[in-house]
Amino acid sequence: MVRNIFILLIIYSLSACGSAKYTAGQTVAERIRMQSGFNVPDQKKAGAFDQPPGVDPKDGITPEEAVNIALWNNAQFQADLTDALIANADVINAKIIQNPLLRYLSPNAGITASGYINFALDFIWQRPARIAAAKMNAAKVRDSLVQKGFALIRDVQLAYTDLLFNQEKLHISEENAATRAEINRLANARLRNGDISELEAKTSQADSASAADDLVKAKLAFIASRNQFNYMLGITPVDSVIILQGASVDTFPSKINKEDLITLALEYRPDIQAAKTGIAAAGKTLGWERSKIINFTATLNYQYIRAANGSGKQWLPNASNPGFQAEIPIFNRNQGNIARANALLEKATLQYYAVLQKAMLDVTQAFVQYEQTYESYLLWNSNILPPLEAAVGLVRQTYERGDISYLPVLEAIRQLQNGRLRQAEANAQLRRSVSQLNYSIGQKK
Repeated sequence: MVRNIFILLIIYSLSACGSAKYTAGQTVAERIRMQSGFNVPDQKKAGAFDQPPGVDPKDGITPEEAVNIALWNNAQFQADLTDALIANADVINAKIIQNPLLRYLSPNAGITASGYINFALDFIWQRPARIAAAKMNAAKVRDSLVQKGFALIRDVQLAYTDLLFNQEKLHISEENAATRAEINRLANARLRNGDISELEAKTSQADSASAADDLVKAKLAFIASRNQFNYMLGITPVDSVIILQGASVDTFPSKINKEDLITLALEYRPDIQAAKTGIAAAGKTLGWERSKIINFTATLNYQYIRAANGSGKQWLPNASNPGFQAEIPIFNRNQGNIARANALLEKATLQYYAVLQKAMLDVTQAFVQYEQTYESYLLWNSNILPPLEAAVGLVRQTYERGDISYLPVLEAIRQLQNGRLRQAEANAQLRRSVSQLNYSIGQKK
């Protein structure tokens, strides 16, 4: 019987020492790649800036390249990814079998040498539940990290949009400030000639000063957005000068509806998957806590005695005897931990429905925002800006014929510059809505 017990213990020990590693980190990279098309590095050295394959910031950064750089170098995301390693360590720890306890008493004053070997056998029914709970918790960590990856993708796309818009706004503000300064110069000349009143001249002066102030604000906004963009990508120092490649505005197919997007969100959103996994993990934890009610330990006692024939001291078969010790679950049946596990399971279930409601809200708001910004985008690019450009052309022709002064030309140019700024705002809003809609459904549409 004792021999069979030790054979069983050896088999379980070997299985516990196996190297079937639970690689949650690689699963995160695979999920992000599958749902977004972007890559996450397998390893990262702290403090090092790694350039993804095929990306060269010197020739200008595209939105896709910006996301790849951030996934490889954003310090906070790389720190978050170590949670997968911690979860992997928890799985390894759950597989470990407790070491046997050896107790030895040396002979003294006529007392024979004796000893005990205690081996906890409750791992036979507790270990599978413990491993299952650890693996489900690791899967929950994986899904949470995928969600953080998608949040980083969205935030980088928004930062890219902000920087591109502020760069264009700065250029337009420079032109606008120069145009209004020229208008103010012409107004002062007309005032000296008596063509306009002092009130009109002061109004033009205030308008020029306001344009100069707008230029200062545009410069500050550009610097702030550039620093934020560099921080998101892990570029140091954050005030490094970078070049963006102009990119066209992405739009969704003309025929999309909210119901289809909600269906995609329910299938692909990582936070929904994490909530589902959380329920399963809580259930596995409850099973593990229930398995702890009974704790059982096998005991092998041995003695070192003198042989009956007087041939000396030796180990004798009848000097050892197996036994066991068990905790009798009369008072403590692990009620507290079981109740806590039940409460966590209930919380995980309620949290799942909370995440579902939040997902449907996110998709609905993102869809409405996309529809509105897309309509504004079409208006400015098709119906508003082209007439302003045509108006500048017509007034230039009139001025070249000598029919009018140059002041109406400057006024038309000023209106066109304001229109281009509004167009840039509409383009930026559409880019933001596309990024938010992709994030809300958990994949790149």
